[in-house]
Amino acid sequence: MVLLAEKKILNDNEINAFVSLLDGAEDKTLHLMSEQIVNFEDTTLKNIENKISQKDDPKIIHNWHFINRQHLIKQLQQWKQKPELETGLFLLARLKNPGLLEQRYSAILDNYAQRAADRLSPTSTKDDVVRAINEVIFKEEVFVGNQLDYYDLDNNFIHTVIDKKTGNPIMMSSLYILVGRRLGLDIQGIGTPGHFIVQLDGMLLDPFFGGREVTKDECVLRAQELSVVWHDEYLDSIDDRAIIARCIRNIISVYKKHNDYDKASDLTAILKMV
Repeated sequence: MVLLAEKKILNDNEINAFVSLLDGAEDKTLHLMSEQIVNFEDTTLKNIENKISQKDDPKIIHNWHFINRQHLIKQLQQWKQKPELETGLFLLARLKNPGLLEQRYSAILDNYAQRAADRLSPTSTKDDVVRAINEVIFKEEVFVGNQLDYYDLDNNFIHTVIDKKTGNPIMMSSLYILVGRRLGLDIQGIGTPGHFIVQLDGMLLDPFFGGREVTKDECVLRAQELSVVWHDEYLDSIDDRAIIARCIRNIISVYKKHNDYDKASDLTAILKMV
């Protein structure tokens, strides 16, 4: 049995000292700090983030994001040994919120899955399962694909998608996959040209548009509208590592669209690791 190291909780004085150290720290010190935060409990990271936000000091904010990128790189290197979608999505979410309380969002996903499961019986069909998931996600929780502000950065992170109940195609599909997996379903991601959908036992579903069933012909037509020559391989499922890589590419595109080339460059380097 492997015992996990207990995460460290900092008190207010320790948090203040940590934040003060960010001001004017050299690269060597920042790298050491990035190794320290691996052992910090999520609430401590959240409190550090809040303290930094209150200071509103560009140098401190820059250094904080630097050590978090270094932390993310280390975590992704470990994640690559056994890529798993939910863990990868929460790692990416820390680009937006380093102090993310993952347990809160995992519990929300658990709740969605349980409510769908409550609608099912041992005789439920595949259509019944899809209907149950759709009723919870799209009718009760009112998730909807963000067509109005497609390039909003918040469309690209699992926690903001859950909070705002909207996102881009790959994040809406990822949400659908995470709920489905909690029900024991083998739901796969499908990266068609210009759009992302999911597949369950040969049924193609589009979570960006309410989880409706789509046909191969619709996928072909969308590709043609983008002047892409269709290949049936576009309907092959992709693994979790490839989904995370595509999520990263989307975030890079948003950074570039908003002229944030430094962040785009940093994330491009991270993408090469995935």
